[in-house]
Amino acid sequence: MISKFYKFLRKKGMKSRIVFAFIVVPLVLIAVIFLLYYVISANILYDKSEQSAKAFVDMTEENIYLNTTKLEEQLATIMQQSNFSAMLTYPDEDTYKQAFEAYMSENSYLRLRKDFQLFDADAHLIFKEGTHIYPLDTILERKDEQEENSWVYVEELKEIVLIQNVRKNQQLIGYAVCGFPLDALSPSFTRMDREGSMLVIADEQGEYLFGTKHLPSDIKFDFSQKSFSLREDNYYVTSKKVRGMDWQIVSLISEENLYQELHNFRNMILLYGILLTIVLEIIAFFIYHSIYDPMNNILTTMRSIDEERSLVQRVVDDGNDEVHQVAVNFNELLDRIEELVKTVESEQEQKRETQFQLLQAQINPHFLFNTLNTLHFLALMNDDKPVGEGISALAKLLRNTITDQKDEVSVAEEIENLKNYIIIQKLRYGDLFETVYNIDEEVKDCKILKFLLQPIVENSILHAFEEDREHQLLTIRAQKYHHYLKISIGDNGKGFKPKERKNSNRNLSGIGIDNISERIRLMYGEKYSMQIQSSIGFGTIVTLLLPFTKE
Repeated sequence: MISKFYKFLRKKGMKSRIVFAFIVVPLVLIAVIFLLYYVISANILYDKSEQSAKAFVDMTEENIYLNTTKLEEQLATIMQQSNFSAMLTYPDEDTYKQAFEAYMSENSYLRLRKDFQLFDADAHLIFKEGTHIYPLDTILERKDEQEENSWVYVEELKEIVLIQNVRKNQQLIGYAVCGFPLDALSPSFTRMDREGSMLVIADEQGEYLFGTKHLPSDIKFDFSQKSFSLREDNYYVTSKKVRGMDWQIVSLISEENLYQELHNFRNMILLYGILLTIVLEIIAFFIYHSIYDPMNNILTTMRSIDEERSLVQRVVDDGNDEVHQVAVNFNELLDRIEELVKTVESEQEQKRETQFQLLQAQINPHFLFNTLNTLHFLALMNDDKPVGEGISALAKLLRNTITDQKDEVSVAEEIENLKNYIIIQKLRYGDLFETVYNIDEEVKDCKILKFLLQPIVENSILHAFEEDREHQLLTIRAQKYHHYLKISIGDNGKGFKPKERKNSNRNLSGIGIDNISERIRLMYGEKYSMQIQSSIGFGTIVTLLLPFTKE
C-alpha cells in the first residue's frame, strides 16, 4: 500500500506534491477536527437545551396544576355559600345579589379574577361582576361535558376562563364563570424572557391557544415530532400534558438562537482557517520555489544543451543544498563529456580525412590513366581537333583535382568539371548521347563535394547507353528543394532491376554507388542521402539531397 502511494506521488509534479503536503492535508485535518467538534458541540447543546426545556416545562406544569387546583377550590368554596345558592334559586331577589356582592368583595378568594358571572341552567345571565359578559354558548361548546369544571381560553378577551357546573340535589341549576389573566396560571408566562424561546398552551389536538408570544391561530403542533417550523425558522419542541386539564404545555426553543454561540465559533474557525490557508500558501510558495527553481534551472540547461547540441552551457546555482550538489555534479559531468566529445571529434576528423583522402585517391589515378589511354589511342588513329579539345579538358580536370586541394567546390565549378569530363568522353563515344543541363541560378553558389557527380555520369555513359540507339539523353538538374540542394542525374538508357543494384554498384569505374553514399555520409551526416530509381527500358535517375549552403 505504501509503495503504491509512493509510486502515485512520483507520477505527480513537484508543485502538486508540495501543495498536497502543505495545504490540502492540513486543511483536510482542520476540516475533519472542526466537523467533529461542531457535531459533538451541537449534540451537547441540544441535549442541554432539551433537559433545560423539560425541567422548565415540568416546573410550569406544576405551577399551573397547583394554581388551577387552588382556584377551583376557591370557586368551590364560594359556591358552598348560602347566598350563592339562594341567588340562583331566586334570581329576582336583589337582597341575595347585594349580599353576594358584599361577600365577594370582602373575602380573599379569587383575588386575581377579572370578571365573575353566574348563569342559570338556560344560560341566562343572573349575576355580573366586571366589564365583560362571557359568550356562554361559545364557552359551553369548548367545555368538556363529562367534567364538572373546565378551563377555556377566550381569545377575544385574552383571558382564561374557569367554568363550573352548579348543582342542587344533583340537578344542574346554573353555571359559574370566572375569568383570569394569563399569569394567573403560572409566573412562567410573564418570566419567559429567553430570546428565541417561547412557552405556549395548546389543546389535546395540538391547536394553538395562547402563549408568551402571540402566534397565528391556525398553528397546529404535532407532539410526536421534536422540531417545528414557523416563518422559515426552526424550533425544538418539548411538551407535557397538564394534569387534570386537556391542555398541553409546549416549549419552543429557536434552533438559530440555540446554536448562535456555536455559529459564532464556527465563523471564527473559518476565519482562522482562511488565515491559516494564506500562511500555508505563502510558506508553500517559498518552499516550492526554493526546490523547483534550481531543479528547473538544471532541466532548462539540459533542454538547451539538447536543442542547441552544445556543451558550452553550465548550470549556475548558488545554493548549499542537495540540489546544488546535483548541479555541481552535472557541471562536472558536462566537463567530462565535453572533453570526451572533443577527443572523439578529433579522432573522427582524422579518420574522416584519412578515408576521404583514400576515396579521392581511388578516383583520380584511375580516371587519369583511363583518359590518357583514350587520348593516346585517338592520337595514334587521327591527329585532329578533338584531340586538342580533349587534352584541354584533361588539363582543366587535372588542375581541379590534383592542384586544387579543396574538398568542396561550388555547384558551378562541379558542373564545369563535369562538362570537361563529358568532352573527354565524347572523344571516345562521339554522338552516342546528348547532355542537357538545367542548373538554377540560386544554387550555382552552393557548396558540393568535389568530383561527386562524375562517377554517376560515368555509370550512365558506360552502362546505360547503347551504340545502335538514337536520341539517348543525359540530363543533369540542380535546384533548391525546401531546405536542401537537390541534384538529379538521369538517362533514358537501358535501366536495371532493383535486385541487380548490388552487382551494378561496383560498375562505377570500380568504385560504386556505395562510395558516393559513404562520402556524403562522412561529409554531411545521416540526414542527407542518395536515391536511385531505375526501370528496364526507361532509364535511371540518381537523386542527391545535400545541404543548401553557399560560399
